[in-house]
Amino acid sequence: MKQIIFILLALIILSCNQNHKKDDLLGIWDVVSSTDIETGEVELSEKEFVEFKSDSIYLISDFEVDKVFAWRIEGDSIFLDKDGSVYIKKLTKNELIVEYGFLGKIQLTLKKRK
Repeated sequence: MKQIIFILLALIILSCNQNHKKDDLLGIWDVVSSTDIETGEVELSEKEFVEFKSDSIYLISDFEVDKVFAWRIEGDSIFLDKDGSVYIKKLTKNELIVEYGFLGKIQLTLKKRK
């Protein structure tokens, strides 16, 4: 009986795995808010956005490029060159929520530009 429960639990966990594609992310995404998960502090953003191109990601604030990363996507994570990975918490046609832990645990909410 324990083996059956273990197998069912493993299947449930595996079925939750997202298989996003680069095409799902390509385009310009405005940063709506940034939340510090540990403190709950929320910062609203008006002049920051992220541009996903097929081979690179551009982080832009005040219309100047701050950082550029090479990237790849595997399952529910975006892997950035040299800087670790970003977990995709939610991805729809118009909304992207990611979490990362570079300098503390942060959640970013982004909205796709039309």
